[in-house]
Amino acid sequence: MYNRALTATAAFASASLLLAGCSPSEQPAQPETAAVATATSATGATAAAEDTALVFDNGVIRAKEAGDANTMTAIFGTLRNTTDEDITVTGFSSSLGDARYEVHKTENGTMSPVDNGLTIPAGESVELAPGGYHLMVLDYTDEIAAGDSVDLTLETSTGDIEVRGVEVRTLIPGEENYGEDGEMVGHSMHEGHEGHEGH
Repeated sequence: MYNRALTATAAFASASLLLAGCSPSEQPAQPETAAVATATSATGATAAAEDTALVFDNGVIRAKEAGDANTMTAIFGTLRNTTDEDITVTGFSSSLGDARYEVHKTENGTMSPVDNGLTIPAGESVELAPGGYHLMVLDYTDEIAAGDSVDLTLETSTGDIEVRGVEVRTLIPGEENYGEDGEMVGHSMHEGHEGHEGH
């Protein structure tokens, strides 16, 4: 495993947090290959070392208040593969520390983890956005304040990739929502996560 340092700046404008239903679903036998995102503009604060295989453009994490009723948030942006080989993101962690981290997708209003990895095709980009693929932080009760920044470690098929300084922003509501008590609508328990019922 090896590390590559990136700097993620630039806000993902008008993105918002999600979560309209989360229920267990049958996982694919192979890593998922997401629809390719529109090419990212060269303007703005995309951050990456020139030799970085996987770049995280326009990364942003949604701000959240502290409390047991508000224990999750999401991370959006664009994953850009600069190589001639597919790269699969199998998981991630962050400088927030003790939490549960999952790669998720939303289909037909239902959110579920992508346990077999999210593949970014060679030379292409995959958007992480409300209503589609995104990174989830769960079981985290502390505040994540707007104006702060969070470092990520992306676990990939080519090794760990460090993403520095993902901005925390207050994002307006979008097409996915928390339930009234801060839980994911329709979410009960993911397989293999006993004791986390009602995140």
